Amino acid sequence: MKKLFAAALLSLAALAPATVSAQPVTLKLAFFASDTEVNYAKAIKLWADAVNADPAGAVKIEAFPNGALGKALPAQPQMVLDGVADIAFVNPALVPGRFPDDQLFELPGLIGNMKEGVELYQALLKSNSMRGYADYYVVGSFMNANAHVFSRKPIKSVNDLKGMKVRISGAVIGQTVKELGVVPVLMPPNEVVEAMGRGTIDALTTVPAAVVDFGIDRVTSHDYLIQLGANSFAVLMNRKKFESMPKAAQDQIAKYSPKWINDTYVKNLSAFNDELIQKFKADKKRTVVTPAEADVKVIKQVSEKVTADWAAKSPENAQLLAKARALLTEIRAKK
Repeated sequence: MKKLFAAALLSLAALAPATVSAQPVTLKLAFFASDTEVNYAKAIKLWADAVNADPAGAVKIEAFPNGALGKALPAQPQMVLDGVADIAFVNPALVPGRFPDDQLFELPGLIGNMKEGVELYQALLKSNSMRGYADYYVVGSFMNANAHVFSRKPIKSVNDLKGMKVRISGAVIGQTVKELGVVPVLMPPNEVVEAMGRGTIDALTTVPAAVVDFGIDRVTSHDYLIQLGANSFAVLMNRKKFESMPKAAQDQIAKYSPKWINDTYVKNLSAFNDELIQKFKADKKRTVVTPAEADVKVIKQVSEKVTADWAAKSPENAQLLAKARALLTEIRAKK
């Protein structure tokens, strides 16, 4: 009897490691803003749901939206490295010291639309052409739509921009509007409404989705569709955490990263931004202006100067711009 009992214990002991290893790896996903914000609701949450529903069951994503793990958008990359979160949504433009090459995407006129921007971003990451990403596994590489100007003051032409204090979404976009006579102010989107109320800024550069998501439509009524350049966004995971997981867990994350989430983002966000532009045009309380031909010429001259100045800052900038243009030629040839 004792021998049978001992044999049973040994059998249970042998099964124990398998039982432990079968437990899913739980990953904390941080999002700095509301769970209704469009990047979260129309892409990131869908990704988390897809991963969690995968039959492999090797990973469980535990989401913390509404800034539950931290509301400061510039702090998100460090939160991932510090283990506060395993995965987070990141705006590289707000931490240019960490992600210096992402300024490329802000060059006016470089990226035609969101889809080709996402493809370019992913191609550059895949070829290890972007500094700052070595410590991260890239879950998603998003590209915002081209930024416009949304203002509380009327804007009928580029001349009306002169002297305005304008929130910018990145340093290069800031340089572009500065060349048009604007005073640029860098800040996260969730601080804009308060800044408008205090008179710290008169307008901002952003995209239609952000105007609605952060309540900016309540404090602006004049939209100038100027095409200022884009901003990259990323969903980043701590690389050490990713590499420490069992292969089954790595495979489950990789199955939905980055193509699945990128495709979802492009499909949903492109349609959403287009819908909002039409909604703004139909709103009698808003004025939507597209630059006249004379203004387009001015904007083009400024765009060419900003691009040339950026490329001349360093050999690395010039090489990256050349590579991006070559990749864009390939991407556009596939259409």
